[in-house]
Amino acid sequence: MTRCTNCGTQWTFKEKLRKSFSLDRGMPCPHCGEAQYLTNSYRKKSSLITFLMLLLFFLPSFFNASWIVFLAVFTITFAAGLFLQIHTFELTDKDDEDFWNV
Repeated sequence: MTRCTNCGTQWTFKEKLRKSFSLDRGMPCPHCGEAQYLTNSYRKKSSLITFLMLLLFFLPSFFNASWIVFLAVFTITFAAGLFLQIHTFELTDKDDEDFWNV
């Protein structure tokens, strides 16, 4: 469950979806207005999920699959990747610029 680190209010699916497609580093909490950022742990998981999505997306092209198989794999991969990214969402109140450093 994704909660604001300042007020403790749980974010809705719509709010998490909007943040996941945003290019801004931080997003104000819809309830208290305090800036919230994605954790480094989540950003690493999200990068791995995106890489796996791309790998699975191009997999049918290596086997000369039909466009129907290609479309089905794309749809399933996109839905599963989006589901995983939204449900592993983690917030923090600190903007950590060192992405790959622990």
